[in-house]
Amino acid sequence: MSSRGFTIVLVLAAGWLFSMPPPSRSAEQRFDCPLWLPADAFKADRPPAGWTAVMPQDWRLDGGGLLHGSPDESGYLKPYDAKISKTGERETGVTRWKLDLPHPYETWLYCGYGPLQLFKRIPVDATDCTATFKTERGAFVETVFVCK
Repeated sequence: MSSRGFTIVLVLAAGWLFSMPPPSRSAEQRFDCPLWLPADAFKADRPPAGWTAVMPQDWRLDGGGLLHGSPDESGYLKPYDAKISKTGERETGVTRWKLDLPHPYETWLYCGYGPLQLFKRIPVDATDCTATFKTERGAFVETVFVCK
């Protein structure tokens, strides 16, 4: 992930950025995007010569989706279906991807934080993934992926 000569590297030392409960009997797995990405989650290992790079503030979740291929060689997947419902100032979006066609690529999910993204590989045997995005007054309050 490089932009204007800056390279940002994820540091995921403790595994606290994604929660993943054990698979249920239906082989369904849930992946929750963290609502906030702490400033100390990133370490720039190759800033331009003579520069130091830091992420000076926490970033709030602002999106997510699926990719075919590893994050550095991937293509964003077009959803099979997407619906949005609204109740007052709260919106709920449900997006579904069908993964049942054979392909040679790994499938990854991503959670977006401004120009930064976190990536998580989904199980190779998953044939369907659904993301539920909840927002209040335009700000994300929850993004959950369920893959089976």
